[in-house]
Amino acid sequence: MLSLRNNETVSIVIRRHWWILVGPTIVFMALLIIPAAVTAVGTTYAPRLLDFFAEPVGKFATVLYLLVLLIFAFLLWADYYLDVWIVTNQRIIDIEQKSLFHRVISEIPMRRIQNVTVEINGIIETLLKFGDLRVQTASEGSFIIENAPRPHEAKDVILHYLREDAENLKNPDGAGL
Repeated sequence: MLSLRNNETVSIVIRRHWWILVGPTIVFMALLIIPAAVTAVGTTYAPRLLDFFAEPVGKFATVLYLLVLLIFAFLLWADYYLDVWIVTNQRIIDIEQKSLFHRVISEIPMRRIQNVTVEINGIIETLLKFGDLRVQTASEGSFIIENAPRPHEAKDVILHYLREDAENLKNPDGAGL
């Protein structure tokens, strides 16, 4: 579980944009319609096929098919929801869900950040205001959150904390403010 340090506050939580779920959702819905389409077509063109689905083996196959689809949807949603960047006033925490039971958690202290870049490619990303947010550090290289919603706002928050951190390094006791 994630615990915050003393005087640390969460500013923003960034997940990928909802647009990335559109393609898999369309595939999921199309696959969900297949049993209904088979039933509709089967009544007209292949009534014997419907006899198979009325038997226990056919019912089991249909339920198994729908269960696999449900698991697919759950894994897709879990991967979407559990991949997250948490930006605090002291660090960025990158939680990347690789699979259901495999997670990688990295953190970047604000002092180590050298560059923050936003990359928006294409008309859809421009219209829906999402893109890639890249944070470069001296020691670890680059951390990227792909398809982040409103990446410019996240960049501005990170840069604000970088400036604040630089001010605190110059004036550690608050003198001169």
